[in-house]
Amino acid sequence: MQMVKRIFFGFLLLLLFLVIFAPKQELYYKLEHILKEDYKITIDGEKFKEKPFGFKIEDGDIYLEDLKIGSFKSIDLDIFYLYDKLEIDSIEVDKNLKDSVKQIEELSILSSINAIDKIVVKFSILKPYKIAVDINGSFGDIKGGLYFNPNRLFFRVVKPKNISAIRRFLDKDEKGLYYEKPLE
Repeated sequence: MQMVKRIFFGFLLLLLFLVIFAPKQELYYKLEHILKEDYKITIDGEKFKEKPFGFKIEDGDIYLEDLKIGSFKSIDLDIFYLYDKLEIDSIEVDKNLKDSVKQIEELSILSSINAIDKIVVKFSILKPYKIAVDINGSFGDIKGGLYFNPNRLFFRVVKPKNISAIRRFLDKDEKGLYYEKPLE
């Protein structure tokens, strides 16, 4: 029994050291590189702060190719391996975006949303089949996430406020409004 306790304690200690001493800034720059190469999204003007269990990015501007689509107050990532949490506070869509994107279908939803107050993305080892997403903005509260069996995106509008901007993307059932997209 003592041997099992020692192995378990050693494993927990190894996880703790991996989290604390992980190269968090390099992880962020790798993520930024992936966003730029694959999705043409650039984050500029941000301030990076490293924390023992993650990192925080403050006051950044978001660009799609060379078009500024918005800015954010903070992005806070906590990495615990068994429970990870990404929290994005105060996303404001750029005011000039409405004139620039009328012909781009993918960005038309952004031009009609003024601000998103908070986005919280969570992954827990207790629910490995799902990455949970909670969104709060001028349109109300939305809960859902990315589900892995079957692979799909699913969001339900819990407390709708002004959903005219996103209404055309939503379907309706007996529980209310929702968005669902199967993934391959």
